[in-house]
Amino acid sequence: MTLEELKAQVDQGQSLMIDIRLGKAFTEAHIQGALSAPFSQRGWGRAVAGWLKREAPGQAVVLFGDNAVLVNSAKGALEAEGISVAGTWDAGLGPWMAAGWPLVRVENITADALKASLSEWTVLDVREPYELRSGMIPGAKAIPMGELTARVNELDPSKRYAVVCASGSRSQSVAAWLAEQGYQVANLVGGMSLWIGAGHPVERA
Repeated sequence: MTLEELKAQVDQGQSLMIDIRLGKAFTEAHIQGALSAPFSQRGWGRAVAGWLKREAPGQAVVLFGDNAVLVNSAKGALEAEGISVAGTWDAGLGPWMAAGWPLVRVENITADALKASLSEWTVLDVREPYELRSGMIPGAKAIPMGELTARVNELDPSKRYAVVCASGSRSQSVAAWLAEQGYQVANLVGGMSLWIGAGHPVERA
């Protein structure tokens, strides 16, 4: 697949783009509309194929990555599960960026940086209710990750949101999704683990 063919797929919405890079790379920058599914050797094809068959039956698929070996492995894993792959791209974001085409980006923020600028952010805690017992960042708004799509209208597009979970993994995915929706977001690196570990204040319900 050429760069122009990749761009046409994005512009025309002909295929579902699956970005197989690591979650951190996806969060830092990705093509709008892409779905993050970091490739792993064990069980990846079955899990992704199951989701595709359930949520996007018959949808053409394009794989996006930055390593030819991994992209080919991902292609083989999907095809083994009966999923047809319409195209692949293994050159990463470099050529796309060089062409000046738009990307979705999410800022990463450290616990110390967030503490120093807390008044500039609205903290969005996406952990489950039972996890909140360990403490929340003062003033945080709690919406579990699984409820966010149904409750996104509770967020104010004019505000900047720092998204937090336990370790920074779930919040990466949430921050990327919110950025896709046009929100100003940052992901708290290391989540509440590093916030509490740094001795920053928490409040308990």
